[in-house]
Amino acid sequence: MSALRYLSIACASALLLSPSLLWAQEIKPPIRGLVSMGAYRFVGYGGDPVNTLEPLNAKPGIFGGLVVIASWKQLQPTPDTEIGPDNVIDRALAEVRAYNERNPQKPLAVKLRVWGGFEAPDWAKALGGPPIETIFNEKPRTVGRFWSPAYRQAWAALQAQLAARFDRRPLIREVAVTSCMSYTAEPFVVPMQEGVLRPLRAAGFTDQAYKECLTHALADYAPWQQSRLVLSINPLRTAPGQGDGDQAFTEGLMRDCRRTIGRRCVFDNHNLDTDLPRPLYRIYATIKQLGPEIEFQTYRITPKDFDGTIKLGVSYGASSIELYQDYGGFPLVADAKLRQWAALIEGNGGR
Repeated sequence: MSALRYLSIACASALLLSPSLLWAQEIKPPIRGLVSMGAYRFVGYGGDPVNTLEPLNAKPGIFGGLVVIASWKQLQPTPDTEIGPDNVIDRALAEVRAYNERNPQKPLAVKLRVWGGFEAPDWAKALGGPPIETIFNEKPRTVGRFWSPAYRQAWAALQAQLAARFDRRPLIREVAVTSCMSYTAEPFVVPMQEGVLRPLRAAGFTDQAYKECLTHALADYAPWQQSRLVLSINPLRTAPGQGDGDQAFTEGLMRDCRRTIGRRCVFDNHNLDTDLPRPLYRIYATIKQLGPEIEFQTYRITPKDFDGTIKLGVSYGASSIELYQDYGGFPLVADAKLRQWAALIEGNGGR
């Protein structure tokens, strides 16, 4: 990485920590209502994420947002790749603009979610050693040393490129913070599976290194100054038998996020369900206490109690809720019901 690139990241980090400069920036409005979580088939079937608006085109004028998905390997197949005009994000944004022209009464806003982890390019997976061979949910997955400083520096350099190109685009309202992610787009989650943990530990993964990565995740996104940053949170667990996990660590980072970037910090959790896992009760209570903006994603593709799940999210202050568009999800729900849910969520207000 060039000295100029390092300098730009350092300067951006200084901006992140300067409240006077922060509030001088124009902050984009949050996404409100129902949000399609976008491409997901690649997680189960492999290949690259394929952004499509077909499910939304079938239910126009209901949703307030769409998650545009890109993988690190799509955006930066080599360490020297510069993100040009013909990229997966710009192509998806063009489709969203076309949708909005057809549906001016309720246009879509965009949340950008870039996957690293097993979707990182080969060169990034090789930083600090060979790619790590793991078995996740009975499928082979290779990952890099996502917890290491070298990997994080490369990820921060990618964010500098992305922010330079997209931060001023009004269509992109929010950006998911996915630093330190491994197998899902949830940075605080490392799967409690032998086929994952054993090879990660052998490659140098430690609790302290992982915590250091998570602690610095927000700084990786310092170049983003106008878009809201979405922090997907969970109790931290790094081994089986840890019960409710290190909830105090997670809550500390939540408070740091709000203290550092104020109302641009959006809290998110991907386990919304009427059968909420016990470790999340305290985290959800903290989310509600700290207030908007608050977002959720349904835990199940098609929840057994879909109506109750949405109402639970509303009770915790959700300003938007992501629904699956693949494998089932919202395409199976009647338009009238979706409109009812959208109105409930949009009525939650926020800032």
